[in-house]
Amino acid sequence: MKASSLKTKFPFGLLELNADGAIIRYSPASEQFSEVHSKDVLGRHFFREVLPDGELKDFQTRFQLFMLHGQTVDRFSASFDSEEGLIRVQVLLAKMTAHSDQDRLALVRLMPEGN
Repeated sequence: MKASSLKTKFPFGLLELNADGAIIRYSPASEQFSEVHSKDVLGRHFFREVLPDGELKDFQTRFQLFMLHGQTVDRFSASFDSEEGLIRVQVLLAKMTAHSDQDRLALVRLMPEGN
């Protein structure tokens, strides 16, 4: 499936997650890629409720390690099985600090590979 013709229920765009993985902000990348709207994902757990079923354990483990350690940016590719077939995505994790050092947030950028 070409990324340029991909229209999916996968949450492409920018997601802000708290340390537990709950989505606190979502900015869709483009209607060209995703049918997901902010109201569909806000407050939901990113790994248990939003991502399609598939091999999420590695992604979730990488997120948890990212949140625990001092690194501020992590980039990698991941693949997810979905109704539309295999979706390859580029993932960017960027750590942010909210009101105090204890309120760590992660900015997650998900885009179809090749975009």
